[in-house]
Amino acid sequence: MQIPWRQISKPQLDSICLALADRKTDAPIRAVDFMDNQLGPTGALRIASCLESSPVTKVFICYNDIGKEGCDGLAEVVNLSNSLHILDIRGNRLSASDAHRLLRSVSLSTSLTRLGLASNRLGPEGAALVAKVLESNTYLSSLDLSVNELGASGAEYIAGALRNPASALQVLQLHGNYLGATGVTMICDAVKTNKELKRLTLGNNHATDEAASAIAAMLNANYILEELDIRLNTLTTRGVKTIAQQGLAKNTTLRMLSLSGNEVGHAGANELTHVLASHQRSALGHLDLSSCGLTASGGVQIARLLSMSLSLKEINLSDNALDDEAAVRLAQSIADNISISVVDLSCNEIGEEGASQLIGAVLRNAQLAALVTNGNNISRVAQKKIDNVLEERLTKNRALSRNTALYQQQQATCSAA
Repeated sequence: MQIPWRQISKPQLDSICLALADRKTDAPIRAVDFMDNQLGPTGALRIASCLESSPVTKVFICYNDIGKEGCDGLAEVVNLSNSLHILDIRGNRLSASDAHRLLRSVSLSTSLTRLGLASNRLGPEGAALVAKVLESNTYLSSLDLSVNELGASGAEYIAGALRNPASALQVLQLHGNYLGATGVTMICDAVKTNKELKRLTLGNNHATDEAASAIAAMLNANYILEELDIRLNTLTTRGVKTIAQQGLAKNTTLRMLSLSGNEVGHAGANELTHVLASHQRSALGHLDLSSCGLTASGGVQIARLLSMSLSLKEINLSDNALDDEAAVRLAQSIADNISISVVDLSCNEIGEEGASQLIGAVLRNAQLAALVTNGNNISRVAQKKIDNVLEERLTKNRALSRNTALYQQQQATCSAA
């Protein structure tokens, strides 16, 4: 059941509750998604009461101002449900006291694996409550606390929970929490010895170069983490160099890194290229350098990285003032790269000369699935040519995949016979 972006009237709410409360149907509702419906505390409580002991596995009640009353109702759902795996209540302006009872229920749940609390007002007090949840709950694997004004003191509580050997968290999102360099350092220090976390989001936290050493030390010591998002911080070339030299140089497990919106610059691009190109065992497959102030010379350096990397599959270089010179060098590298499949060059300063070379690269590299070039000084004719080649390739690959699946199915049938 999905009802997004429209107000739900009382008669409609009555009908929804009847459907949710029906336990005799042959097709029970397994997921509910209410997004910005002006439910308020009363409406949320009514829906929660219908979900108690239901077979629902996913509950999304977001941007609905559910208040403490709605939160308490959902606490009962968590208490009574053996099937609820995902609960997301982002954007409800909840304080720590509003969510207290719900978090206590989550601490005892053995079925809930993913909890979304983003865009609320939990603050440091809420972080302390969440840390207590993580002390006792060894089933929760994904937690989103983004945009909750946690601050450095809140980060300290979360860091303490991450040091718990019993923690099962594999995904932790802390985007936009005013952690600062101090808070980011605390989190990274804790993750150094964590044996479960695979994805960490620390973007938009005012992390300066002072946090770079801690980020690097985490990457150097941790061999579990696969995705790190530190976009929209205030790292400069100096911080990026530290992360590259002291962290990425020896890391063999990180698969995704986003530095988007940090001032990497051409010198930072040069250092990333030097470290990653010479790292034979790097697993980095997705690199986001959008809006990093690379300029044309930085683009040329990244082209050198592409010419030598065997692991990079996706790279985002949008909004970096790349010109034709950079595009020509990138095209040459893309044409010969055996691993790259997605390249984003949008919102740069590439003209017809660069576009011509990029078209050649698309034609030459059959592995390339997407090349984004909108927002450049490229004619519609050149843009359409790139799009047509890639669309034709996508259609052909889909047909090939269907034929392969059909062949495998036929082989399995013959073997069974």
